Amino acid sequence: MIQSRIEFTREEVVAENGVVAGGHDLVAQVGVEIMQQGGNAVDAGVAAAFVAQLAEPGMCGVGGNGIILAHRADKSETTVLDDTTVAPAAATPDMFELLPGSGGFYGWENVRDNANIIGHKSVAIPGTVAGLCAVLERHGTMRIKDVLAPAIELAENGVEVDARTAVVIARTIKHFRRFPLLGALYLVDGLSPTPGTFWAPGNKLVYPELADTYRAIAEGGADAFYKGRIAEVIAAEIARHGGILTYEDLASYRSDVRDLQAENLGEYRGLRYTPGDSTFLTQTLNILEHFDLPSLGPDSPIYRHVMLETMKRAWVNYFAFPREPGLLTKEYAGAVAGLIRLDKASHDVKPVHPWSYQDDEPPKQGHRGAKSVGGHDTTTLAVADSKGNVFNMLTSLGNAFGSYVVIPGTGIVMNDHMCNFEPVPGRPLSLGPNRRPPRGAHVPVFFRAGKPFLAVDAPGARRSMSGVVHVLVHCIDFKMGIQEAIEAPRVWAEALYDEAFLDSRIPEPVQRALADMGHRIVTMDAATSGGFGRPTAVSIDPSGKLHAGADPLYNTGVAGF
Repeated sequence: MIQSRIEFTREEVVAENGVVAGGHDLVAQVGVEIMQQGGNAVDAGVAAAFVAQLAEPGMCGVGGNGIILAHRADKSETTVLDDTTVAPAAATPDMFELLPGSGGFYGWENVRDNANIIGHKSVAIPGTVAGLCAVLERHGTMRIKDVLAPAIELAENGVEVDARTAVVIARTIKHFRRFPLLGALYLVDGLSPTPGTFWAPGNKLVYPELADTYRAIAEGGADAFYKGRIAEVIAAEIARHGGILTYEDLASYRSDVRDLQAENLGEYRGLRYTPGDSTFLTQTLNILEHFDLPSLGPDSPIYRHVMLETMKRAWVNYFAFPREPGLLTKEYAGAVAGLIRLDKASHDVKPVHPWSYQDDEPPKQGHRGAKSVGGHDTTTLAVADSKGNVFNMLTSLGNAFGSYVVIPGTGIVMNDHMCNFEPVPGRPLSLGPNRRPPRGAHVPVFFRAGKPFLAVDAPGARRSMSGVVHVLVHCIDFKMGIQEAIEAPRVWAEALYDEAFLDSRIPEPVQRALADMGHRIVTMDAATSGGFGRPTAVSIDPSGKLHAGADPLYNTGVAGF
C-alpha cells in the first residue's frame, strides 16, 4: 500500500521496499508504482521525471536540461549524467545586444528585449531526454516503452491543476499573448486554469501532442528526439524566429556520462560523498568542516552566524574564480575558514585567491560576481530502493516555462538556458560555441561504508543551496531525521547583497543576537518567498529501512511502499 503525505507539516515516510520524494504527489506515486511492478530506483526515477512535466508544468520538461546522479548497487557503480546547459555551435560572445545598466537575469547587463531569457534566441540545446534515456540504459532494468507508459496515459487523460500550477501560470500569463502556443497548452477558455476545492475538482490539462512525443521516445529512445522528425520540427521553429539552435546541434548531442571512482569522492566528517557537479557545495562543506557544529547546536546564534558567513564567502569565491580547481582543496577551505570571526559579521567580503592551492596558472581576468535571483522554477526528484539503488535528479526549463517557446505539434516547451551565460564578451562566464557554464549543479549523494545512505536536492536557483547545505548539516552534524532536517528553519546569504536572509520562524532572540554581531537582518516567510530552496531527500538507515522527506511548505510529494 502506498503511503503518501502532502500536508503543510508531514511525518517522515518510512518504507521497506522503495521511496520517492519529488515536486508533486503524482510524481512520487508513479515512481512507487514502477517499483511495485519490479523496477528499480532508476526505472522509477526516469518514469517520475517524465510525469513531472505534466504535474509540474513550467518547472521542467523534455525541452529542458538537468543533471542526474545514479548509483547501481549490484555493480557498485556511481554515475553522473550531466545534461546542464550547452550553447549551440553558432553561439558567439556578442550575440546579444546590450543596453545600459544591469539588473537582468543574475544581475548581469541588460539585454535588448530580454532576448537571452525570452524567445527563440534564449534556447540552449535541451539535454533532459538524452540523460534520462542514458541513465535508464545504463542502470535501469525496464524498457523505455514500459517506463513511459504512465506519462503517456496521464498526458492523454489529463492532470488536475493544483494551486501551485495555477499560480505559476497566472504570474506568467502576460507572455502568453506573444506566445499563443503556450496559451493553447495551459489556458482554459483563454483564462488561467482553476485548481480544485473541497467541493469541486479543478480544471484538467490534457497534452495529446506531448503524448505523441512521448510515444516517439518510447519507440525510438533518445534518437527519436534528437534525430528525425522531432528534431527537424524543433530546428525549423527556432530558425523561423531568429534562434540559433540547429538540427546538427540536436543530432550531435550526447549526455556527458562520467563514472565516479572512489578517489573522485569528497569527504565531510569522515563520510564520502559526491556533490554531483557542485563546486560550490564542495567548497562550502570544506569550510564548514573547520567548525565544531555539533557542539553549537542547530538553534544557536553562532551556528546561524557560521552558516551565513560560510555561504557569503563561498559565493564570492565561486564567482571570482568559477573554473579554478584550487577552490575545491581542503587547504583553501582552511584559509577561508580562518577569516571567519565567531563574534562579528563580515562586510565587503573579498575573494580569496586559489592560485597557491593549484598547479594551474592564474586566470587573466576574474569575474566581478553576479546578483542572485529568487524563484524555484526547477524541480528535483530522489528515489531509493531496498537493494541500495539511488536516483537523484535536478531538472529545469530555466525560468517558469523557459523561453515560452512551444514547438508546434509536439507539446514541447523549450528552455531559456542561454541566460546562464554572461552576455558580455571576455569574461569567464561569457558565451561561446558549444560552451558550458562552470559545473555547478548539485545532486549530492553521501556514502557510508561504500553504500549510499543519503541523497538530497532542492530547486530555487542559487538559493537552493541553502536548502541542500542545511539538510546535509542537519542530518550529519545534528543527527536529525530526513523530514525534521528539511523542516528546520534555514538562513541564506551572498556577499553581493550584504544582507542576512533568515527564515521568519527563527526565534527573535537568535535574530537579535545575529543583528548584534553586525548582520543586516532580513526576515522572509519561507512558504511565500521561496527563498530557502525546496528540498527533497531520501535516505537508507543502518537497518535498511528507507526514508523520504520533502519540504511541506510547497506542494511536494513523498511516497513509499
